[in-house]
Amino acid sequence: MINNNERKTGELFGNLWTSLSDDQYADSVQLFTRRAISNQFDLKWLKDKKCLDAGCGSGRYSVALALHGASSITAIDISESGLKEAKRRAAEFPQIFFQQASVLDLPFDDATFDFVWSAGVIHHTVDFDKALSELTRVLRPEGKLFLLVYGSGGLRWKAIKAMRPIVIDLGYEFLDKAIDESGLPSNNRKHFMDDLFVPVQKLTSMKELQENLLSLGFKNIDRWTGETYDHESNPLTQQEDIEKLDRIAVSCVNIAKTPLERCLANLLREITNLFLDTVRNVANHQALSPNEIHEIVLGETNLRIVATK
Repeated sequence: MINNNERKTGELFGNLWTSLSDDQYADSVQLFTRRAISNQFDLKWLKDKKCLDAGCGSGRYSVALALHGASSITAIDISESGLKEAKRRAAEFPQIFFQQASVLDLPFDDATFDFVWSAGVIHHTVDFDKALSELTRVLRPEGKLFLLVYGSGGLRWKAIKAMRPIVIDLGYEFLDKAIDESGLPSNNRKHFMDDLFVPVQKLTSMKELQENLLSLGFKNIDRWTGETYDHESNPLTQQEDIEKLDRIAVSCVNIAKTPLERCLANLLREITNLFLDTVRNVANHQALSPNEIHEIVLGETNLRIVATK
């Protein structure tokens, strides 16, 4: 049974995935390989494995798993429109099977899969621990779990948390138009609309995640710390991402028509200006070490882990 928060999340993501061009989609598939190589993950291990893509979105990671030799990939998602888009994108891969389901109640027997992949999903559920337990349940002994969840700390998440109640009042369509007006590409649209409108958004520390995984019987918990090829690569790329938030805020000011819209848009701009100035000041602070700058600006970043059951 899909709950109301899951339904809203599914609708949000289902609408966002369709905006990617073919080239952007191909790049997102290739990103799987680039990150795996950067983190010394043995891609040959995937050959002939039975996989679950739990929260498949557009199906990009399912396609990547198929390209690296997985014998079967079951791709689940809560979004009907998202699954429709994923099926279209993955039409040439008969080993990928799509099904509507929730990570909180997986419709599979215990110990079904060799590899469970869940990237950017369980931190959007109403029960993080239940979702993690379900992913563990369907994984075979000695199987591997890949998990991406939002890490704690960092200035960008603080900016996002400050902006969320304001953009919610401005509305989805207003912000969507502002992003169009800002000139940012469609993959950025997904990136920011996700962060600003998704109903549930949990941040987790590595310590907390590791304790959860150990309690579920996992061993050899390996965090990927190599190149991410995204806005969390380093403090400069994080600053550039906050600069994009500021561009969106400027566009909000430009398109605001009513007194309320102008008030909220100006408040949004003050917030993005404040965080942007702070990031720049921290990055150029002579008394701070590179590690200290990284900790302040980026925090723990996204947590990407591979754990063996």
